[in-house]
Amino acid sequence: MPLTHMTEIPRMIMKTFERIKNEFEGYIELKIVNNSYCVRRSTSQWDKNKRKNKKISEHLGVISLNGTFKKKIPRKKYIRTSREIFEFGNGALAYHYLKTIEKILNELTPYSKEIIAYSIIKAIDPKPLKLLASRWEKLYLSKEIAVSLSPKHISSILNDIGTDVSSWYELFSRLSANGDIVIYDLSKIFTYSENIKIAEKGYNSKYLYLNQIGVTMAFSSVTQLPIGIEVFPGSIKETKIIRDFRKRFPKTDMGYIFDRGFTDYTLLDELRKDSTHYIIPLKKNSEYMDFRWVRWKGPFIYRDRHILWSKKVCDLGYVYFFDDPKIRGEQETALLKSVKKDKITLEEYQQKKKLAGIVGIISDLDKKGVEIYDLYKSREDVELAFDALNNSIDSDKTYLRTEESVRGYYFISFIALIVYFNILKRLREKELTKKISVDEVLFELSKVIIIKERNNREYLASIPDKTEKIIEQFPEVFKNI
Repeated sequence: MPLTHMTEIPRMIMKTFERIKNEFEGYIELKIVNNSYCVRRSTSQWDKNKRKNKKISEHLGVISLNGTFKKKIPRKKYIRTSREIFEFGNGALAYHYLKTIEKILNELTPYSKEIIAYSIIKAIDPKPLKLLASRWEKLYLSKEIAVSLSPKHISSILNDIGTDVSSWYELFSRLSANGDIVIYDLSKIFTYSENIKIAEKGYNSKYLYLNQIGVTMAFSSVTQLPIGIEVFPGSIKETKIIRDFRKRFPKTDMGYIFDRGFTDYTLLDELRKDSTHYIIPLKKNSEYMDFRWVRWKGPFIYRDRHILWSKKVCDLGYVYFFDDPKIRGEQETALLKSVKKDKITLEEYQQKKKLAGIVGIISDLDKKGVEIYDLYKSREDVELAFDALNNSIDSDKTYLRTEESVRGYYFISFIALIVYFNILKRLREKELTKKISVDEVLFELSKVIIIKERNNREYLASIPDKTEKIIEQFPEVFKNI
């Protein structure tokens, strides 16, 4: 509404308006629009078709009640381009390590492409189901692998591959080496989601009663890569899970490395009857942790540390003892802190101190100490894998309602871990683990991009120096760059 009676305008607004009229060229007017005092500039333009002048009004800004003029900020005009930009390096590396898996999956499931695409995203930049398709479109691989990643379709696939567990074990069998020693571990992963039916109440390592999912992982001590995963209701006992895993695993000519929490030695009798090897770290209070009268051998060197070792015969094979000075110092310090906090007495400290730094391992294998110790320490990779899995389940809780879909979700996670540990293996070979992480490798390689022009011409953008150095560590993947 134009203002015809200037006397009705507040004095501060009128004063500002008079100043504005002197600053801007043209016809400046003041109007009330939605209870705001708007300043506009009016001009005219000749309309050839109508053969008359056409009024053109331009909004300049708004005057507030205190007389402040808020000038209109012009909108930026973005120039649209027909060029497309794709991440190339990260997807290429991940896909390189999954090509063998893809060949096996092609034989086992009609959803091999979806599994590979989802696993690649989970390895390089984990996203919830609703964002999978968008994330996939950013990768150059999306131009080479045509696949549907809609939430509804992927949910259906997760349910399907979670049902066909026998195919999993066929894949696991092909990934394991003959005579392999399998590094086996079980973890209870808790979830707050009420939708996930496989989650059951159970006590975790801290004796908290929570909704949990039991997840087992198997690693090859030969390839240093994950070769198996399984999901169980959280309340099932460890020994039952181990027995079920062994029954389903097609290969029998292999051994197992269990975790320190293993206590059911009756299972070892079954393993011995089947000629299945085992390596088990002992708890401090185990009846087998009596190293009196043993004759120490060694030492051997492990990661720049000198470690004493010994072994003795027992009813289940051999008990190996290792005296690690570094661990001894750490454990004695922890015990002294417990004394200071009145958690243990000095007498208890003296008793526990005898076992400080002592690692006990029971096995049916008759080997040198350094070989057993190295196999035992290889369990660290399994622990690293569980770190990657922890808390991941809640990110897709909306879609994961059935036991089958949860199994399918962890199968995808397992495939993604194959990418992770292949990269880690290369970094270890090049002694680069202290300088760069797997996540950094994938992030830097995301800077290797391909630009596709409107005429379908494609070319690589300039590559940063740091990324170039990472590319050099994977010549088999980037030999043409």
